[in-house]
Amino acid sequence: MSKNKTQLNLLNKTLNIARNSKFYKSKLQGFPLELKNILELQNFPFTTKKELRDCYPFGALAVPINDVVELHTSSGTTGKAALSFLTKEDLKNSSKAIAKAWKCFGITKSSRVQFMMSYGLFSGATLNTYAIQELGGFVVPAGIQSAEKQIQMMLDFKIDTIVGTVGYYFYLFDYIKEKQIPLEQFSLKCGIMAGEIYSDKVRSEIERKFKIKIFDHYGLCEVNTGIAYECEFRTGLHFLDNYVLPEIIDPENGKVLPVDNEGELVLTTLKKNALPLIRYRTGDITSIKSGRCPCGRSSIRINRIKRRVDDIIFIKGIKIDPYELKEYLLEIAGDNIFSDIKIRVGNSFENYSPEILVSLKNPSSTNLLSVIQKTLKEKTLLTFDVKHISRDYFQRGENNKVKFVEYVDKK
Repeated sequence: MSKNKTQLNLLNKTLNIARNSKFYKSKLQGFPLELKNILELQNFPFTTKKELRDCYPFGALAVPINDVVELHTSSGTTGKAALSFLTKEDLKNSSKAIAKAWKCFGITKSSRVQFMMSYGLFSGATLNTYAIQELGGFVVPAGIQSAEKQIQMMLDFKIDTIVGTVGYYFYLFDYIKEKQIPLEQFSLKCGIMAGEIYSDKVRSEIERKFKIKIFDHYGLCEVNTGIAYECEFRTGLHFLDNYVLPEIIDPENGKVLPVDNEGELVLTTLKKNALPLIRYRTGDITSIKSGRCPCGRSSIRINRIKRRVDDIIFIKGIKIDPYELKEYLLEIAGDNIFSDIKIRVGNSFENYSPEILVSLKNPSSTNLLSVIQKTLKEKTLLTFDVKHISRDYFQRGENNKVKFVEYVDKK
């Protein structure tokens, strides 16, 4: 059976399953029950993250809750999370599909992989771990540990592949350098860098420091983690296109764009029963590449993610909506601070901590800064350096606005 025919069959099955949910039963009313061509999908409505949050917790669930065996949630600062329910069959399909990416990275039964990313409700580390185990690989689920413990495990278990966010790679290298641990003591061959948008220049710098090859790996909780990956040629990310179907749209008018045109990535799941998604708007900006990759794979390729439609900030692998963050911060501080706030994020991933600048109405109430920092960490899992600054600092520009998010070069 041809790939297009396989995709169409899977798509029609997904549309049928989706209608079992309260959300899609209403949303897809009046739309065809079966498609004769994949292009007909363009006539269907989009799904947004807000819609998923609005039908929390079970509105988008398409199977009985007793069939669900695992739950993951998307990152966010306020409001209800977008959920990802998984059945046993979903987990099996997920592991089998994502294993193809890890096999491409060179993972085999003899590989030793260490995840330096959060487990728990976040899907990235957990579902990728299952995929690696599908290949028989050895996984150290280190999660969030001190640099000392991470390095000790890397040395003790002769780890050859590490997985982490861009910022953590820099942090880890600085620690290794500070402690004067020779790189020759490590067994590293490969690194997977995910969770943050980064340039080829940043990638090259980390490769130079660690003397390993770095690969990009794309995914998102609502659809699934690790659904697009780089091969050895690194000329774009290969999509698992028998597992998820990508489209690129104009974020302004929603029209589907041809290959090599940059726009918003939209995804439709093909093998997810518990919570299938139809034309889900990711908010990520990229393009589908034309031509076949030199590796010979025929799968759809996208360029590496460039930015977000809504300028959501990626910090240490967590997506932060600055406007949600501001709203939550004002809720914490109440009437004790002025409304102008600035988030400062480093352009360079080296030696930086995200900052929040606020203006206290009573400058002596510095204990409030610690309360804000602690509460934000509980909510976002991130440590912000919260500082008081004079109200005069906030200069108003075009349309009488204060620049809310500032990207700075930190030394």
